[in-house]
Amino acid sequence: MPSPEPRLLLILLCCAASLLLVLVLMLWRISRSLARIERALAMDAGMRNADEAAAGTTGGGAFETFLNEEPERRVLPKSEQFAAYRRWRQEKGLNWSKP
Repeated sequence: MPSPEPRLLLILLCCAASLLLVLVLMLWRISRSLARIERALAMDAGMRNADEAAAGTTGGGAFETFLNEEPERRVLPKSEQFAAYRRWRQEKGLNWSKP
């Protein structure tokens, strides 16, 4: 069996090294893109949390805000609380409008 020429081995080795380099570069670019997307999502989540905190939706939501506005609402029967809450939401414009 004849031995392959050293020149042919060198060419094959260079091709393999080039393909490996291309593969590494592609993986590097993909990881950079994923890191950028992850940072954007983290910023978006942080902004969303800040908006919720500013709007008072954390820690009980709108119903808790409704009850905290007038503490005597807490002692009302549940049916009266919910009726007053529905009126309060209507006044504040928090209800979904009917088309």
